[in-house]
Amino acid sequence: MALVGLAVMDPPTRHLLSCRVAVLVVAISVWVFLRFRRRILERPAIAYGPMLERDIERQNNLRFIYHSTDSECVDQLRMGRAPFFQFCDLFRTRGLLRDSLHSNIEEHVAMFLHVVGHNQRFRCIHNVFRRSIETVSRYFAEVLYAVGELRAEMIVPASTATPAKIQNSRRWNPYFKVLMENINEGVGGRP
Repeated sequence: MALVGLAVMDPPTRHLLSCRVAVLVVAISVWVFLRFRRRILERPAIAYGPMLERDIERQNNLRFIYHSTDSECVDQLRMGRAPFFQFCDLFRTRGLLRDSLHSNIEEHVAMFLHVVGHNQRFRCIHNVFRRSIETVSRYFAEVLYAVGELRAEMIVPASTATPAKIQNSRRWNPYFKVLMENINEGVGGRP
């Protein structure tokens, strides 16, 4: 049986042949898809550690920071417990921060204060708080933005006036006066 070219075939035969080829291509595609899918399903899954233990350890760590003595809280966060919770409530009432599905505002602020207070990198903090580096970075940025929104209330420019306690003190005023004169001469005497 000789092969007949497509140009010589009549239209119904050509249509039937193209339908058969299309069905064959679809059947081969489905077979390849199912074969690769079976390989993926047969591949052993990566077993991660139990998440529950990590969450319990994280909560115990946070409970230690929040509910220990004031001196321990100051050592960890550079802030006492009462001011810490007032700070968190300020963010919550102003709507600057919100609790997320897996963590609360107190944890966000604790991460921020720990990074700022101890001059530590996110890579060190993520082990303490049992969060990923990306999560620590995201919460740090959120709290930093919230603190920036409170800048008019929280950050007050330094006063240039000499405090009355120093001006009226016989112990400090003469030295302070000489120091201020030297500073003024140094600033004014420069070209």
